[in-house]
Amino acid sequence: MRIDLVPFLPCLAVEALRYTLAYESSTTLRLTVQLKGSIASELEDVTQVGQREFGLWQHNCFELFLGEPGSAAYWELNLAPNGNWNCFGFNDYRQNQKESDRCAVTEFSAVCRGLDYQLEAQILTKPPLRSSGSALSLGAAAIIETANDLNYFSIRHGTTPDFHHRDHHIPWKLQ
Repeated sequence: MRIDLVPFLPCLAVEALRYTLAYESSTTLRLTVQLKGSIASELEDVTQVGQREFGLWQHNCFELFLGEPGSAAYWELNLAPNGNWNCFGFNDYRQNQKESDRCAVTEFSAVCRGLDYQLEAQILTKPPLRSSGSALSLGAAAIIETANDLNYFSIRHGTTPDFHHRDHHIPWKLQ
């Protein structure tokens, strides 16, 4: 599934930001992030998975939110351009945030060429995602740090940049 993210406020450092999320198996997802813009030159080339780290959203961070049908619970994956990552589980909207083993990043690479940046990550999910024909709730977001600001990108926005709110997510059928 391809998802073009839009900024909450105009961000001159980013011309385009796209996620491609692929369901490879019930336990494996592949995320590709493509960013075009002057900020790309500030992101580093990386060839391996980093470490788990808290607070990645305070700088450049790419995020996914997945919730299963019929449940208010969801999990959030944070990926930093340097390969660091973290996963959090929530019982409901922003409730009971805890580091989670629901997913892990098992492969990571990032390459910058001029104004083009591309990140690829393989994500292991446990337990396996259920492909029961029902759609998952999918949120995709990014925080891009420029000299003076944090810039927020998402599928859609409300009156504030709130990536956790399911009104800003889309359905995703596993295929």
